[in-house]
Amino acid sequence: MREIKHPVKSAARIRTIIGMTAIIMSQSILVFRSWDQSGVFYASLTVILLCLVGLLLALYRRFFMEPIELCLSKEQIVLDGNIINSRDIKVIMIRGYFKPVIGLLPYSRRIVPMNMAFRYLKDEDRGISDLKSWAKINNVKMVNKSFQTWI
Repeated sequence: MREIKHPVKSAARIRTIIGMTAIIMSQSILVFRSWDQSGVFYASLTVILLCLVGLLLALYRRFFMEPIELCLSKEQIVLDGNIINSRDIKVIMIRGYFKPVIGLLPYSRRIVPMNMAFRYLKDEDRGISDLKSWAKINNVKMVNKSFQTWI
């Protein structure tokens, strides 16, 4: 198999951004209402700070990260310089139809790692068909299924 390259970008993380914003807003209301109760106040403030870190990380990955290159070669995938062997991939999952997100789930994980979820920048159909043919050649299972990733 010849080397096939595609420009890809980190997954959109819109659900994470919306979820973190909702949590921050609801906890902010709780902080203002429980100003005199120190236990609830500090717990809510901690939740706000943790969600703010998650929100900033998701916004950075969504808007400021440069596109990277996905390279499909014989028995391995090179994604942003990280080599992923076909024998290490348990399943390749595709989430969505318009601008689909692809996740590579390793055998040792239950959740797709943050650096193994991506979407194609252009020509998604050709990219997915190339990935399907690579998966078939290397005996890697490929499914259309929703999946979770870390922030």
